[in-house]
Amino acid sequence: MPRSKRPKLWRRAWIALKRGLIRFDRRPPAWVDEVTPWAGSLLAHAVLLILIAVVAVLIPPADDGRSGESAFAATLADQLVDDLTSLDRLDRAGDPFTAIDQETPSLAIDADPSLVNVPELAARFAPELSRSPIELTIERPDHFVPGVATSATRLGGASRLAPFSGRSAAMKAALLRREGGTLESEQAVELGLDWLVRHQGPAGNWTLDPRPHCTQGLCPGGETIGSDSAATGLALLPMLGAGHSHTEPGRYQASIDRGLTWLKGIQQPSGELFVGGGDNTRMYSHAIGAMALCEAYGVSRDPLLREPAERAIRFIILAQNQLDGGWRYQPGDSGDTSVFGWQMLALRSAALSGIPVPDPVVEGCRGYLDAASADPIGATYSYRPGRKASPVMTAEALLCRQYLGWKPGSRPLREGAAQVYRDLMTSGDRNVYYWYYATQMLHNLGGKPWQTWNARIRDGLVANQVKGDGCDRGSWDPNAPQPDQWGRSAGRHYTTCLSLLTLEVYYRYLPLYQERDSSPLGTDAPGSDD
Repeated sequence: MPRSKRPKLWRRAWIALKRGLIRFDRRPPAWVDEVTPWAGSLLAHAVLLILIAVVAVLIPPADDGRSGESAFAATLADQLVDDLTSLDRLDRAGDPFTAIDQETPSLAIDADPSLVNVPELAARFAPELSRSPIELTIERPDHFVPGVATSATRLGGASRLAPFSGRSAAMKAALLRREGGTLESEQAVELGLDWLVRHQGPAGNWTLDPRPHCTQGLCPGGETIGSDSAATGLALLPMLGAGHSHTEPGRYQASIDRGLTWLKGIQQPSGELFVGGGDNTRMYSHAIGAMALCEAYGVSRDPLLREPAERAIRFIILAQNQLDGGWRYQPGDSGDTSVFGWQMLALRSAALSGIPVPDPVVEGCRGYLDAASADPIGATYSYRPGRKASPVMTAEALLCRQYLGWKPGSRPLREGAAQVYRDLMTSGDRNVYYWYYATQMLHNLGGKPWQTWNARIRDGLVANQVKGDGCDRGSWDPNAPQPDQWGRSAGRHYTTCLSLLTLEVYYRYLPLYQERDSSPLGTDAPGSDD
């Protein structure tokens, strides 16, 4: 080609290039339209994998004495994380009120997820219950994670969600992997929650006898004790415990909202939530409803729940017996350990949610437990002060002791937990109330006894959950495979709710003790507390 024609060819090429760019700017070629969805999906999965990797680093697997996991076990654990986060995505994707283009709710993880949970009701609480937002200061325990610059954790603003952050999707998957849950146990939780939603009453409440609300036939069962307040609180707690809220899009959002609206609607000016039933259920019912209000407020920060939750806690405070520090069936009664435990758990839920509890109330709780101790060191406990020790009451009281600040090396805690563990492993009785408290207490301690008991209770509950396609699918029969000690009178709803809460032990609250003794049961370790 002659040299004189080359400039013209360059000009033609430049013009063609500009025309191509103009066409590209107006309408992307077909290959761009095809690749864009795949690129978006790849980016979303990359972000999810990074998030899971960060959580896995922050919460390392517990050392159970093995030198290393096999490739099969590691693959299975990774699959568990993927499957559980997929369950959460499907949960949100299938709701009629969740638009496809709606922004995905952010995870409720604002604080370092490796921090331990609040180990005790703080000793310094404001004596007055203010209706304005407050900050709750929690003193740093001796076993707090090293490297934290401040000496106290303030639950203010978004960071107040930290005590409940184990319920978020990614954190839940990591905790399930580390603490002993399985995909099957989490599927059982979902089936149970589905049963609860199907048996919610038209007013938003639940009843201990679910049969009036059956929609697919009739759940087997007979008459039960009555307390709609207790039934509604019991249903809300496992929904909240599984990470659902009335303010976040999800399968159970509407159900939770209706239940909370019912509780607020029946609350009396005194703050009481009991609306009838057996006289012996009054303070039980109120405490369970108060727990639900406090935890719903704690996970959502909904200002409309603050005052009802405070009033419910104030009723518990005023109902405490001023002589022995306990609670029983009626306000002001001298205490029994069973009713005491529910009030104690409600107070702890309040503290975790930033609702103050006066220090004299906390000291009264310690005083009651001292009186209910059935041995010189406080390792075992009775139903009422002065009576014989009971393994069930010991499990409940020791859990309360843990929340009141007993360290895992405490001699009475170790010896009492050892007795509870031996009783659980040798007893053939079915008592989901006992299992609920004992499972939490042993989980806090960890170690081989926890691993052994966890496998037994986890797999047993999963195996005995009602299968099939009947109306009772997802529930637990209080009379089969053998009658439950209290489920026989409290019914299917009660048995199902406590079974669900037991299966949620891995993530419902962050681990109480960050560093666990590999063998926490038995004689006291050197240097531990008496």
